[in-house]
Amino acid sequence: MKVEEILKVVTEEIANMISTKTVIGERITIEGRTIIPVTKVCFGFGSGGGEGKGKSIGEEGFGEGGAGGGSIQPVAFIVVSKEDVKVYPLKEKGILSQLAEIIPEIIEKCKCSEEDSNKEEKSG
Repeated sequence: MKVEEILKVVTEEIANMISTKTVIGERITIEGRTIIPVTKVCFGFGSGGGEGKGKSIGEEGFGEGGAGGGSIQPVAFIVVSKEDVKVYPLKEKGILSQLAEIIPEIIEKCKCSEEDSNKEEKSG
């Protein structure tokens, strides 16, 4: 199989794997709030080939090669509640430390909003 054919097959398979669920992740519902992860998807490909003749008669050769790579990075969370929709972007520092900081913050805000709603219902 030639490099062009290999790259065509690889890119077709990747295109089949990528969907809106890759960028906008599966929603998670916690205490009446829906949390939706948002990611950045990047792919790159390269290929090359060549042929040549050797010093002796009849010495010929050719070579082809190709490579590809990809990454998926979380960039934000969308939090949907009855009251509003908020986007919590992840900043440039390490992803795990960002997640460790933002998830408790989201849960705390959800709890506070729910407590405020409960107080309003009791007083109204």
